[in-house]
Formats: sequence, C-alpha cells, structure tokens
Amino acid sequence: MEQNLTASIFWERVKFLIKQNRTTQKNAAAACTVSLRTFQNWMYKNLYPTIVDGYHLARFLGVSVDYLVTGHERKTQKQIDTARTLLKKADENLDRIRA
Repeated sequence: MEQNLTASIFWERVKFLIKQNRTTQKNAAAACTVSLRTFQNWMYKNLYPTIVDGYHLARFLGVSVDYLVTGHERKTQKQIDTARTLLKKADENLDRIRA
C-alpha cells in the first residue's frame, strides 16, 4: 500500500512538471523511449519506471531522480560551498555599508 502511495506522489510530481514545462506525456514517454500507452499505464497503475527510464524522465523534466522520488533536490558539496561563499560576500558588503 505504501509503495502505491509514494508512486502516486511520484506521478503527481511528474504530471505537475509536464504541465510546468509546457510539454506532453507523449514527449515524456519518448524521453523514456517507451510508448505513450506504456507511460500512461505506469501512471494509472502507480508503477515506478525502471531506474534508467526514471533517469531519462528526470533529465527530460529538468530535475533529479531524487526530486521525483522525494520532492527534494539533493545539494552537492559544490553548491553548498558556492552558497556559503556568496553569503560571506553579502555579509562583508553589509558590514561595509553599515560602517
């Protein structure tokens, strides 16, 4: 039962991203190299795609597989370091403005 619920949420995210990206289920299916019928069966039956198909789907929709599954993007260490650097520079600029 829990897998059906999480798969349902997965497909809700996919549907939202398809709409947000102004594309179609047919284009998403093509990105996974499956037929539209197969793609729609996955959604209707709340079945996860294969790992490879999930990867292609995520790339097509401009998100990570992590996002499709969890709703959260995983930050890389490089992204974290960049954010810290930018925050440090902003703090330094604020200190100069206040002085």
